[in-house]
Amino acid sequence: MFGLFRYIAATVLLSVAVICPARDQVDPQHLVVREPGGMYALGVMLDEGLGVDINERHALEFYRRAANLGHAESMNRLGILYLQGRGVPRNPLSARSWFRLAAVHGSLTAINNIALLYFYGFGVHQSYSKAVKFLKTSANRGNADAQNKLGMMYESGLGVPPDQRRARNLFLKSAAQGYSPAMVNLGLMLTRESNADTRDELPCPFVDSDAPASIQQALLTQPDVGWRKPKPVMGTQHLLLVVP
Repeated sequence: MFGLFRYIAATVLLSVAVICPARDQVDPQHLVVREPGGMYALGVMLDEGLGVDINERHALEFYRRAANLGHAESMNRLGILYLQGRGVPRNPLSARSWFRLAAVHGSLTAINNIALLYFYGFGVHQSYSKAVKFLKTSANRGNADAQNKLGMMYESGLGVPPDQRRARNLFLKSAAQGYSPAMVNLGLMLTRESNADTRDELPCPFVDSDAPASIQQALLTQPDVGWRKPKPVMGTQHLLLVVP
């Protein structure tokens, strides 16, 4: 995913480098970009420090400009910044408003993040059942992250009756799209079941306590945003914000 952002950002930088030919290094904060996708890419660069120093305030400006042009994922990013209090004062209500607007514009990641607001009770009354409702909306449209999260809800019986079969099917659907957290969750589930008849369904090796840290990290929804320390829920699994 970061590779894609770097490619987009590099394309943007090359396309506008003529604006400041005298500079030894192009500063993304001073580029003139009129296309919302380019604004979003520059916002990501400044937000995550991809080739430049992190500057959350300028990232916010690029996201806001793109959002004003209807760019859904920029709206989602604005919601995350408001929820985290990065570049702006922390405001869960503003975060919810941006997530909702992004969802209206077609962002499934924003729908997932609305679910997480209800899961944790950030700016809303905590409700596992409402979290499930939003996750179902996204999962039914084929979103791998939502399928994985919904599988975790069914596995643990949060907001829905426990249903191991449905949880496994959701993990399988998500893992079939190459979503590594679902692969790990599926592996953990099959390991616990110790069912030899289903072991061939796992699309990657089982994960145990001796697995490399990079694989252990796949238990988390990438990346871990917000407070940088995941809040433990559902045993060893976590539901975290979604950044496309």
